[in-house]
Amino acid sequence: MSIAQQISPTLASRQARAAALAAERAGRDAFIEAQFAALGTRFDGLLREALGVDSRLQVTVQPLVYAVQGRSFTTLSVDTWAARATFNGTPQTVSFTPRLDFRQPDQFGLIECALDFDYAPARSFGDRCAQSLLRNGIVMRGKSHGSLVVSIDGLTIDLRASELEAAFRVWWLR
Repeated sequence: MSIAQQISPTLASRQARAAALAAERAGRDAFIEAQFAALGTRFDGLLREALGVDSRLQVTVQPLVYAVQGRSFTTLSVDTWAARATFNGTPQTVSFTPRLDFRQPDQFGLIECALDFDYAPARSFGDRCAQSLLRNGIVMRGKSHGSLVVSIDGLTIDLRASELEAAFRVWWLR
């Protein structure tokens, strides 16, 4: 078969592959957008469960809109959280900020954690949770359903309120 005879079938095959990839990407992007909202709600519930209710604790939620490139959506709306304690003399805030991140297989997001105060880690379970949150954040991943995961002591586990509570205990109550 001559090159001239191969051009049309080759171009048709390329177009079919490109269309399939575009459809796959559009489906994945729709999943990512929906999961950012769902996992944001899940994280908010875990955070509030871990902290409980006290007049000296405050959780504020602020919306943030990211401009996105290379995806089928052009913006991504997320909530950010600031947990603030006012019982240690100087107010102390722990902030959580979600963003897109694709480093690990099936990962699509990361909730970064930051402190506005000094923290000196020790060797307790709470310190390992706190260090993991600060160093690695909370990974958002999944294909058919999203989950929030953390790596503690070399194990990757679904985030629970107990890990957040352990971290806040060493940050605020030590």
